Amino acid sequence: MRPYFAIILDSFHAALASRVLWIAFIAIWLLLAALAPIGFREDLTTAFRGQRDVQNGTRMKAMLAQGLADPKLADKAIGRLAAVMPDELREQLIKVGQGEEVRIRVNLFADALNDCLDDESWYDEEAWEPTLRLRELRELDEVPEQELGDSMRRRRARLRIEAAMPGVFETRAVRSISLTYAGMEFPANFAVDKTRFTTLINQWVVPLIIDWLLGFALIFLGILVTASMIPDMLQPGSLHLLLSKPVSRTMLLISKCIGGCVFVLLCVIQLVVGLYLVAGLRLDIWNLRLLWCIPVSVFLFSVFYSVSVLAGLRWRSPILAIGVTTIFGAVCLVVGVIGGVFDGFVTAPDRIQGMAIAGDVVFANTRGSGLVRFDASSNQWVEVIESDAMSADRVLKPVALDDHTIVTAEVKGGRFNPFGSGVLDLLVLSAKHDWNPEPSLRLPTATSRLYLAGDSLLALNTSELNQTDRASILDAAGEDTGEETDEETDEETDEETDEVAAEDGITGGILGKLSKMMGVATTGFKPILPSGMAITPPRGIVVDPGGHVFYALSRGKLLRFARQGDGGDWEQTADFMLDGDPSLKGVVAVSGTLLMVSRVEQPIELFDSETLQSLSEVPLSDRLSPTSVLGLNEGRFLLLTSDGRCRLVTSTNEDRSSFSLSGAIGASSVESFCLDRKSNLIYLAHHTDQLDLLNAQDLSVQRKIRPTLGAWRRVDKYLIGPLRMIIPQTGELGETISSMVSGKSAITFSDGGGEEYVERYNIVRPVVSCTLFITIMLMINCIYFKTRDF
Repeated sequence: MRPYFAIILDSFHAALASRVLWIAFIAIWLLLAALAPIGFREDLTTAFRGQRDVQNGTRMKAMLAQGLADPKLADKAIGRLAAVMPDELREQLIKVGQGEEVRIRVNLFADALNDCLDDESWYDEEAWEPTLRLRELRELDEVPEQELGDSMRRRRARLRIEAAMPGVFETRAVRSISLTYAGMEFPANFAVDKTRFTTLINQWVVPLIIDWLLGFALIFLGILVTASMIPDMLQPGSLHLLLSKPVSRTMLLISKCIGGCVFVLLCVIQLVVGLYLVAGLRLDIWNLRLLWCIPVSVFLFSVFYSVSVLAGLRWRSPILAIGVTTIFGAVCLVVGVIGGVFDGFVTAPDRIQGMAIAGDVVFANTRGSGLVRFDASSNQWVEVIESDAMSADRVLKPVALDDHTIVTAEVKGGRFNPFGSGVLDLLVLSAKHDWNPEPSLRLPTATSRLYLAGDSLLALNTSELNQTDRASILDAAGEDTGEETDEETDEETDEETDEVAAEDGITGGILGKLSKMMGVATTGFKPILPSGMAITPPRGIVVDPGGHVFYALSRGKLLRFARQGDGGDWEQTADFMLDGDPSLKGVVAVSGTLLMVSRVEQPIELFDSETLQSLSEVPLSDRLSPTSVLGLNEGRFLLLTSDGRCRLVTSTNEDRSSFSLSGAIGASSVESFCLDRKSNLIYLAHHTDQLDLLNAQDLSVQRKIRPTLGAWRRVDKYLIGPLRMIIPQTGELGETISSMVSGKSAITFSDGGGEEYVERYNIVRPVVSCTLFITIMLMINCIYFKTRDF
C-alpha cells in the first residue's frame, strides 16, 4: 500500500502548492475574522415589536376603542390603558368607537405600549385584580418594588398589559436574545430563549453558510484546481513512471481520486472547525455535530469529481473536464428544480392534513386548501373543494356531526391571514344532498378549528371559544331536524345587548361592530369561556369522547372545563401550570382517566384527567417534535412525531405510575390520523393520500387504501421519482447537513393563517442516489483506465 499512500501524499503537496488553495485559505480566514466579533446578550423580554408581537391587531384596536367608549370600563384595566394612549392615537380610537372605519398601524400601538413600560401611572391593583395573570406575573407582583431592577420592572409592565388584553399578543419566551457585533448591539432581537436560539443557529444559519460556501463556492474552486490532475497524470512521462512501479491501475486511479479530494478537505476542515470555534467561543453553542459537515462536503465534491475524472480520462483536457462537470452540475440542478416543482405543485396540494369519518365515508382537508371525499367505487379522492398549490384560502379540518353530516368552512384568504376576507360561513355537507356544501351559520371572525362536544359544536378563533348546537346548524342550512332551535333566545339576547348598550350611550350597531372586530360570538353561537379569559397560542384543545369535558392548553397552562348537565354552561374545574417556557408548542389528548401533553423539547407528560395531577413523564428524543396525538382506549395514546412515524405511549404497570414510548409503528411518512370510535378503527394517512385502517386495540392493519393516481401524479411516481434517484440530488444534501447539524428530523413552520406545517428533511434519498452514482462512476472510470492503452 506504500506506493498508493505516496500518490495520495503527492496530491497533498500538489494541493498545497496551488495558488487557488491559498486564495481560498485567505478568503476563509477573512470570513472567520469577520464573524469572530459576533456575540449575544440575554435579557428579559420586555419591548413590544410591532406586528411580530401582535397576534390580533384588530382585536386590540376594538378593545381599546371600547375601553374609551364604554363608561363602565373607565376604571377597568382596558379603560385605564386606553386612557393613556397618545392624543393622536386616542382620537383615532374614539372614531373607531363611534363606528368609523379607521386604519391604525400596529407599530403605533407598539410604540404607545412601549412608552407605558416606563411609566406605569396607568396601573391600579384593583383594576387588574379580575384579569387572568400568568404565574410569572403573580410572582413578580409579590417582589418588593425596591428589589426590582429596570428589566424586571419593564417585564412586569408588559405582562400586565398582556393580562389586560387577552388574545391580542403572541406568546413570547420569557427571555430574549440580542446579537452584538464588536460590543455594539444589533437593532433587532430574537424573542426566543437560549435553547431555541441554539436551535435557530443550528437549523438555519449554519446550514445556510455551509450550503453556499461548501456546496457551491468550494466545490467550484475544487473542480477548477483538480481538473488538471488526471490529464497531467496521463502525460507520457508521468504515466509511464507510475506504471513502471508494481501498482494496479485500478488502485492507482482510486488513489488519484482520493488525492483529488485533498483540496476540498483542507478548505472544509478550516472553515468548519473555524465556525465551530466561533459558535462555541462567541455564542456559547458547542455543537460537535457541526463536524459532520467535513465528510459530507467531501462526499458531495466526490460526486462532481467522479465526472471530472471520466472527462479527463476521455479527452485529457482540463478545460473539457471543467466544462463537462459544469454541464453535469446544470443537469443535477434542472432535475432538482423539476422535482421541487412536482413536490410543490403536484404532490404537496394532495397531502392530507386532517380527516373526519361519516359512516363509512372519509373526508379530508388537504395542504392545497381543498376538501376531498374518498369514493370507494372509483378508488379515488373526489374533490368537494378544489385543491390548489397557489390558493390563498384555507379549509378547516372537517368534523362529523353524525354518520350522514360533515361540517367545515372555507376561509377566503385565510392562508396568509387568520381573519381572511369576506364572510365566513359554516359549510354543511350531507349524504342526502350528495355531499355538496351548503352554507349554514355565520362563524365567529377568524375561526381556525372546529370541535364536536356531544350535540354541540365548538368554534375556536384567535382567542375565543364559542358554541352552537347541531339543531341550529342544520336548521340554518335548511335541514329539517324536527327539533326546536334557540332562535328566539338569540333574538332576545341581541335585544338585551342593544338595551344595555343604549343605557351606556353606545348604539347597538356600534357595539356589535366592536364585538365582531374582537371575534366574539355571532348569531347562533355563544361564548363559553369565563370573562377575561382567552385561549392564545401556543395552544391545543381536546374534547373528551363523552362530550361533557374539554381540555385546553394555552400559553403553558393546562385547563379543564366541564359541562353542567346536558346543554348546561361550561365551568372551569381544574388547572395546572406546566414547567418551562410558556411559548413552547405542544399537543394534548385524553384517554379515559389519563390526559397526555407533549411539548417541543420537553418530555411527554401524563396527568389525571379529573384533577390534572401530574402522574408521570416519558422521555422524548430531542431529534423528534410532537405534531399530533390521539387518545385510544385503555389509557393509551398514539403520538405522531416530526419524522412522520407513529409511536405508542402506554402504561407499564397496573397503577399507571410509569409509562413507556414504543418504537415506530405502522407506515412511514404519516401525514395525519383519526379514530373512528364506532368501528374502533384508526385511519392513518401516509405518503400523501394513502390510507391504512388499523385496529385500535392491537394496531394491526385491517385494510389498505391505495387511491388511483391522476396523470400528473403518475408522471411524478414513474418518471420524476426514478430520475431523481438516477441523477444524484446534490442539492438535497443540504437537508442532510441541516439534519446532522441541528439534530432534528424535520422543520416546523407556520403560515400567516396560524396553520402549522411540518417539512421532513430528505436525508436518505440524496445519500443513496449520490452513493450509487459515485460507485457506478468509479467502476466506469476504473474499467476505462484499465482497458485503454495510454
